[in-house]
Amino acid sequence: MLMNAGIFIYHFCTKNITYPIAPAETSSFFLFKYQFWTIIASIFTINIYVVSTSYIILRTFEKTQATEVLFIFVFLASLLLDTSRLYIPLYGLDGSYSYSLIHLGNITLTSRLMAPISLFALSTFCGDRFRQQTEQNCLIVIVISIFFALFLPLNTAIIKPNLCVSYGFTRVINVFTTIFCTISVITLYISNKQNDFSQINTLGFIMIHIGYNILFDCYNLFGYIIGTLILSVGTWVYLTKLHQHYLWID
Repeated sequence: MLMNAGIFIYHFCTKNITYPIAPAETSSFFLFKYQFWTIIASIFTINIYVVSTSYIILRTFEKTQATEVLFIFVFLASLLLDTSRLYIPLYGLDGSYSYSLIHLGNITLTSRLMAPISLFALSTFCGDRFRQQTEQNCLIVIVISIFFALFLPLNTAIIKPNLCVSYGFTRVINVFTTIFCTISVITLYISNKQNDFSQINTLGFIMIHIGYNILFDCYNLFGYIIGTLILSVGTWVYLTKLHQHYLWID
């Protein structure tokens, strides 16, 4: 996070930032208007979110045996990978055909795949019967995400408004994300119901899904504010209820 901040400040002070072209169809109202700085703010917000959430988890769950923690760290890693799109405007890679842009595209695509898969695994492969396979399942999530990200086609000639390299099969990936999110929410709901656990935990889980997706794709002030609030509140609700659950078990 500090490295990203230092690099950004240097490029900002030296006026060495390539600003992307704003999409023509955006609103003229300030809340919904395309603003480059809201994209930068969302990237640094994700950085801060990853660091602060990691610290809270390490401090709060250090004495518990919560298998969910490892999947949460994989999810946080996926968010951290997404912040690599910051380097596209900093190094003027927009419209280029460099290997750097291809690698950045693969990294952000890995992030887009790993986030829903890790949350799916979080709701599906947690509990005592999966405790011995937790590390293995985390590794499978990472490998699957990287594998598909490397083989999906990229179009480096097009940079999306959110500074993400355009990639093929966008609709398929969106459908895949929606299906995985829906299944993970339903699975967690059923699990909580069977274990007499509060469904507020499920609500927090849903908010995490919605919040990170908004921050991934936002390029206006409204999306940035809403995404940040939903992700922050959802994470607080989910982790609070999860911690209470393991305190009750212990």
